[in-house]
Amino acid sequence: MAIRQYIRKTIILLISFAGFLSSCEDVIEVDLNNTDPQIVIEAKLYDRFQPATVIITKTSDFFDTLTYRTVSGAEITIADNEGNIVNIPETDSVGIYSADFFGKQNKTYTLTVKAEGKTYTASAKMKTPTEIDSMFFKYRDNPLPYQDEGYELTCILKDSANYPEYAKLDVYKNQKRSTEIYLFEDTYSDGNNFEYIFYNDTFQENDTASVLVSSFDKDVYKYLYTYAEITSDFFHDTGTPYNPTSNISGGALGYFGVFSVSGSFIILNPE
Repeated sequence: MAIRQYIRKTIILLISFAGFLSSCEDVIEVDLNNTDPQIVIEAKLYDRFQPATVIITKTSDFFDTLTYRTVSGAEITIADNEGNIVNIPETDSVGIYSADFFGKQNKTYTLTVKAEGKTYTASAKMKTPTEIDSMFFKYRDNPLPYQDEGYELTCILKDSANYPEYAKLDVYKNQKRSTEIYLFEDTYSDGNNFEYIFYNDTFQENDTASVLVSSFDKDVYKYLYTYAEITSDFFHDTGTPYNPTSNISGGALGYFGVFSVSGSFIILNPE
């Protein structure tokens, strides 16, 4: 198990990733001197709560947030493996496309984006969600230098045997979402409940905590992992910039995420 902490956007991983980024997966390199714009697609399909949303932007530098622009006029569809097709129209906000459409677990969905004369596609399967068994608070007796005094939240995740699980856990303190990035991968907990401690969030008496677990496939997991790495202060100090591994074909940056969700809620009332 490896835990990376003390960086601006913390990613907490639950397995060892030795050799992970040196695998045969392609990573799109970025030439910071190249000013040619690149299409960036962020597409999300959920099984509930949130409508299908696609955001399309164009940027010449992954780290330059001042030069991006939204892309209007794209044609976007999402099709399932049974041949059903849904159009995702552009909203009143330029470059943002959305539809009241929800996915179903165990179906495979294909995203098609036609923008500025090019076509981009991606496919992903909606997995069965990782469920929460229980949650509890525990007081920190000896907080680390980067931790505040108070209580930390622990979440017990149910893990299905012989079923690879990948998930992102969003923590809400008093209905405000934490900026920390927590990822789960079940290589060493397959079939067993897993105790997940949110080390970088601190709670006090009468605080509320909600945890939303978004489950997805391995490709999206790799994207979120590399995204967290390259947007951290640790990366900027020690590494060479590159873009997250994309699951979109056609040369676009970004990803198509298909998410099934579960969640739980708790109030801190020490006895």
